Amino acid sequence: MPTPPLLDLPAEPYERGRRHGAAMAALIRDNVETYLDRFASGGLGRAEALALGEEWAPRIERYHAGYHEEMRGVADGSDLPLATIAMLNARYELIYGVFGTEAHGAPDRGIGQEPDGCTSFGLMPEATRERITMIGQNWDWLARIVGHAFVMRVRRTDEPSFVGFTEAGIVGCKMGVNEHGIGLCVNGLVSDRDGQSPFEKPFHVRCKEILDGRTLDKAILPVVQTDRVGSANFLLGQAGGEIIDIEAAPHRCAYLYPDADGVITHANHFEAMPDVRSQMERIGPHTLYRAVRLRRLLKRDLGRLDIARIKAALSDGFGHPGAICRYPDETLPEARRGVTAASIVIDLDRRILYATDGQPDRGDYGVYPLEA
Repeated sequence: MPTPPLLDLPAEPYERGRRHGAAMAALIRDNVETYLDRFASGGLGRAEALALGEEWAPRIERYHAGYHEEMRGVADGSDLPLATIAMLNARYELIYGVFGTEAHGAPDRGIGQEPDGCTSFGLMPEATRERITMIGQNWDWLARIVGHAFVMRVRRTDEPSFVGFTEAGIVGCKMGVNEHGIGLCVNGLVSDRDGQSPFEKPFHVRCKEILDGRTLDKAILPVVQTDRVGSANFLLGQAGGEIIDIEAAPHRCAYLYPDADGVITHANHFEAMPDVRSQMERIGPHTLYRAVRLRRLLKRDLGRLDIARIKAALSDGFGHPGAICRYPDETLPEARRGVTAASIVIDLDRRILYATDGQPDRGDYGVYPLEA
């Protein structure tokens, strides 16, 4: 199986976006259609989704001018309207609103409606063979997104350089590590409070700001400083041995840390906010066992964990197709089918990102060091 392509991109936001857009133009167009189909399958029509892109573009500019400039570059490079690229970059807010609607309808619709199933982990130095700090995840998402993502490596002088994984057309990297050893992985969450504030700072803008952090406290700030449209889980770490997991509902956050063995895992339901009604398990109950199972698998190799052993744990097939290593549920409509679209492991101490294009049991990790 091929590994995700790597783009070395310049520091200046517009030119970075323009090269991204030009190199990935066909994949970006595919991703636009994939999301429009998924929105439509959940009741958000094509015209409405594109109109929301028109609304999001100026709001993103107010939140982060550089992010907006990079989106404008992607639009020019791919020859697509800026509003369409803004829709892609706000797709988390749009699609998780759809998930919330589907969760409320789950008793009538049955389970298995959602594509998300991310299972993330963090490992303190005492848990790893080389005594390094590592984070990672299986990124479970729409099956049609496989082959439509890439790794960007950006060297900057005014802000931290970074290497990160993202979808074609989306400016903010969801998983990555910067030159200060700050790393990020994410999981989708859904609560009954999502959508009450419809135009807060988007998820992907926050991801970009996390990887702009020079210290861990500055990296945490974009998550906790302002309210959110929808819920999300952010797993952050820094080289030298620190990891924090932040469950973020729209109006509050809760915090989880590695256990006494130096291991933490997370899936797609709230664990630290008993007063928030977690919704994802209504449409994807496999979230309830994936994280605890991954934790058990990793702990079998405590003190010996390396890329090979982590890959074996992330390739686990218990509960197929709704496993840690996710395969499509062929009983669902194509637009709703989820899969492990990528597996990511990040060595924070060496600033190396490892990534697959698809399930980890089907191929090797590509190796993407920040310093080539």
